[in-house]
Amino acid sequence: MGLFDFFKKTTDNTGSNLAASLIPKTCPIEIPADIENEIDKINWTGYHTAYGSATNTIPFYLKNLFCADNKISMDATHQLWCSLCHQHVYISTAALPSYDILKIGLTKLDNKLRIEILDIIRGFSTCTSDKYYTATNHTPADWERALKQKLLADLKLFQKLTNHPNSEISAFATDIVDDLTNAD
Repeated sequence: MGLFDFFKKTTDNTGSNLAASLIPKTCPIEIPADIENEIDKINWTGYHTAYGSATNTIPFYLKNLFCADNKISMDATHQLWCSLCHQHVYISTAALPSYDILKIGLTKLDNKLRIEILDIIRGFSTCTSDKYYTATNHTPADWERALKQKLLADLKLFQKLTNHPNSEISAFATDIVDDLTNAD
């Protein structure tokens, strides 16, 4: 049982409040159908997050990322950050299918959301870097290698963003490029 599932079953106020904060709010505004279809094509039952199964959370957070309601979309980025790349020290299996949707957001959404998405992707690049595997004495799983390959395939995108006029975007992009190229 994951943390999310545990708190869902907890009846005290602390557990109930935490569980309620993890349950995604539905965007009242329709999100683009092509993005919703891409998210719905993924079989989330085999993927996990820092809190347990991705099935009941990640598809909703990804959809909410594209919500026109800024509060909901920003909340979605926070929940994705916590669930997919927990504090940049742990990535979950749900990061692999989520990456393609996050990349769409990186190219279509405003700078405020791009910064948050890049923070998530920075967690992916950190936790799939050679430095990370060496420091943690961890052998990457197949899904981690596949995520690293997706990141490397988009290296030019991140290199381009290192020159972005927004300093936070360029800083995150620089860190991602450094992780992917093993720069110190």
